[in-house]
Amino acid sequence: MTARHWGEQAAKQEGILLGLLTAVGYAFFTLLPDSHSLMVAWPWVLLWQAALGVPLLWFLQVLAYQRRVQPLGNGFDGVVLLLLLALAISGTLSAFPNQARWYGWALLGGIAVLYPLGAWLRTPERRWQIVRFQGYLTALVILVSLGLWVGTTIAPAIFATPQGLTPHFNVDTLELRNWAPFGHQNYVAGYLLLALPLVGLLAIEAEATQPWWRSRRFWMAVLLLGLVTLYTTFSRGGGLGLLAMVIPLGVGWIWHYRRQRRSWWGFLALAGLAVVALANERLRRSLVALFQGGQGSELAYRWITSIVGWRMGAAHPFSGNGLGSVPLWYQYYRPGWAGREAEWIYQLHSTPVQLWAELGLWGMAVFLLGVGLLVYWGMRYRRWWLGLEQREQRLAIALYLALWGYGVLSLTDFQLDNVGIGGLFLIELTLLTTLIRTGQGQTPPERLQARWALSLVGVGLGIILVMVGWLTPIHRAWASSSEGFLALLETPPDWNRFTEKLFHAQELAPWEPYYPLQLGWNYGQRGMMADNPEARTNLLHTAMVQLEKGIELSPYSEFAYSNLAWLYWRDGNFGAAAQTFAKAAQLVPAKRGNFLGLGLALIGENQLQLATQALTLEVLRYPLFITSPAWRVAPLAPFYQPVLTAVTERYRQLAQDISSDRPSGAYVHQVLTLLRWWQGELPPDNNSLTAWLQPLANPKKAASNAPATLQIFLKAWDDPNRRRDLLASIWSGSPEQLEQIVRSMAGQPTPLAWLRSAAPAVAITYTRAGFGVNSRHIDGPQPTDFFIAIDNLPMVTLFASLWPDSYFVPELDQALEGDRQRLLAAVDQIP
Repeated sequence: MTARHWGEQAAKQEGILLGLLTAVGYAFFTLLPDSHSLMVAWPWVLLWQAALGVPLLWFLQVLAYQRRVQPLGNGFDGVVLLLLLALAISGTLSAFPNQARWYGWALLGGIAVLYPLGAWLRTPERRWQIVRFQGYLTALVILVSLGLWVGTTIAPAIFATPQGLTPHFNVDTLELRNWAPFGHQNYVAGYLLLALPLVGLLAIEAEATQPWWRSRRFWMAVLLLGLVTLYTTFSRGGGLGLLAMVIPLGVGWIWHYRRQRRSWWGFLALAGLAVVALANERLRRSLVALFQGGQGSELAYRWITSIVGWRMGAAHPFSGNGLGSVPLWYQYYRPGWAGREAEWIYQLHSTPVQLWAELGLWGMAVFLLGVGLLVYWGMRYRRWWLGLEQREQRLAIALYLALWGYGVLSLTDFQLDNVGIGGLFLIELTLLTTLIRTGQGQTPPERLQARWALSLVGVGLGIILVMVGWLTPIHRAWASSSEGFLALLETPPDWNRFTEKLFHAQELAPWEPYYPLQLGWNYGQRGMMADNPEARTNLLHTAMVQLEKGIELSPYSEFAYSNLAWLYWRDGNFGAAAQTFAKAAQLVPAKRGNFLGLGLALIGENQLQLATQALTLEVLRYPLFITSPAWRVAPLAPFYQPVLTAVTERYRQLAQDISSDRPSGAYVHQVLTLLRWWQGELPPDNNSLTAWLQPLANPKKAASNAPATLQIFLKAWDDPNRRRDLLASIWSGSPEQLEQIVRSMAGQPTPLAWLRSAAPAVAITYTRAGFGVNSRHIDGPQPTDFFIAIDNLPMVTLFASLWPDSYFVPELDQALEGDRQRLLAAVDQIP
């Protein structure tokens, strides 16, 4: 048999068609806009499963024909075996085994691609083909990214500004960062960190005689546009990864300059990369906060998620919690001092933390062994790198650079569940392990006997068939629920079809909490709007039953507990409401409305002392609520003065305990000033709030330096004839609300008296943003809480700037933790 004929026969045995389908799936989900969200929506989730299932068939086809598996070699197969063991142990012992199987099956597809791809990359020409393929795919990603970002984000922001020119570009505005095509700026940055070193390699290796689409100028343009795209993400992790790349590049440049006297162009390129990285304002702020030794708002989010991950792993170190368990366990392990920051998420924003939380010690062993092997073979490069041709030596350097930069980013985010990023990571890992084998002249293993190979293939096909049988009802449920949610969007909504499809989905996937939670919320919404008393009772009863089912499947969901508790309260079941509110408050103690609901339920139970404590805790965390008109009427009116007195005294103690130069201390002192002013005690002249508070208590003492908004308000107060017009110039709410404010001012002696006794109320509802994403289902609507906050209308509009932001005040929440636990323990003892 000639060499050419042998090559043709080998090609037939490599599963080329399935390999191409794998590449198509990878490219499709890389370029699909918002792909990471769509992979949890119907019908894209089916395509996602198919894209991850094809590599398994490719693996089995290659095994069947070649009767062997090309190992990664040099210890990397041990990492894979350890990962498989981790999946088996964590999936078997997980409290949520179905979620673990769902994501474990997806991970198996990723693992499977390593081996047939590694066998196919046996020649330098093929390795260069996949590098070039990846280069062109990166170019498309960059064009799609910039096109979508400019077209759907920047252009609308420009046209929305009154000037019609460039908008004020605030990098803290999430919506202005480059999200395309993956759906989030951190994903875009992660992909580019992996991809751009290969683009740089293509630019270096390009020859002058090649056509323009393979020329050095073309690849340099792609590289520069890629850096521009990376900058537009304003990703801190992306900037940090790019800055990390500068270190080995700088060392390499110094080494080459010392030995070969290279030009200063390399130095300028390094300086340019550093400038691009440090031009990221969010990264600079985080580095400053880190060097100053404080958490700050820039680092608090990931600090909280890291603590949750540590607690999850520490609770089950030898088994982990299973893949996909983070959103189900998250609020159980979330620290109480976290306030409203990082309230509920589906991933822990750090790859090692994610592995520790979901796979325990096995996951950390996989991480450390994998990183250790990469470092080991990087340090022992003379054993394999010198055996490669020059182009492949440069490829190895580019791969190490990409994995190093992305590795730094991976400390601040978890992205390997994204098909585009995970796929590119696997491609680069396979390329690198192939180069390490090739440089040492390692040969493929001996072929298995046909019966053994076919037996293994048969076992693999059997496992696939079993999994397909398990997955089929899940996808049928997904399709059914999607059809039901679409029925709600019809005019008028088709309620009967919605209920039929959602209950059918629940039957097909009885372990999925998303369906009963959506049913419970939708039934509750419909019940509260129903005019017929009997229909309302039936709808609300069904809502309670469904939310109870959701809690059985997801027992650490504050959303489920709090909304179920409000339904209990509306139904007059105050005992159940109190216990359920207590569980909600235990999970997210800073969530507005939970301690209020607990207080109302305790009033219904005639537990007046405990009710006072609960209402006090509500106002301690949301002091603006003490200004609410709800305190003027039953059932809260009798509790107003005791709660106000208790809250003021507690803040006085906190002001003594927490220094005013700390963020939490400044918050406490400002709130204490406002509480005293609300009771008629004016602040001293040197207080920053005096310019606001003194004129509101006595309009005749308005200072010349009063804020512009306050000056207009005081003019409106003094001139009833022009009151409406003057207030309209500073009003951003509805005309009806403005009319309420104007009418309520009539006959009031001072603005403060008006605010305390006659200001109108406003009802505020809260949407559960991110409910679908965190539930890993985005087909249904975003729920709103059954809790309706009753606030003081002018206080939350005209004078909202008086009240400090209470979103994240860790020292306050730490100080209140003991009070909360004592109250919840007392509620638990109620018979």
